[in-house]
Amino acid sequence: MRHEISGYTVPPGLLAVLAGLLMSSGTWAEGPRGNDGSVVLRMCKGADKVKALSVMCHSYLNGYVDAARHYGKPGFCLEDGDKEKAPAAVVEWIEAHPEAQSQPAGTVLHKALSEKFSCKGRK
Repeated sequence: MRHEISGYTVPPGLLAVLAGLLMSSGTWAEGPRGNDGSVVLRMCKGADKVKALSVMCHSYLNGYVDAARHYGKPGFCLEDGDKEKAPAAVVEWIEAHPEAQSQPAGTVLHKALSEKFSCKGRK
């Protein structure tokens, strides 16, 4: 039996194979997975050399910082100029904590920024 999708004829069995791949990946049962520390590391490690990575890294960090501030005390204090230093600080922290590469990005950013930009001694 052939199926037609958007005017294209799909060979028999292809739909079953595709459905099997999707189901086995867990995306249906668990929902989409977020980024992890390895994604943040790759994005921010090249931020000083590649303009697109710089934009991605800074945007990702800014989004995280804004959300952390919106939803409560973020646990870190960024002063003037710290946002520019944050990508290198996050990369340094992740490289010092390799286990962070498999942890959720939000957890990694919270730990890295809290340690690198501690509020202790800051106004």
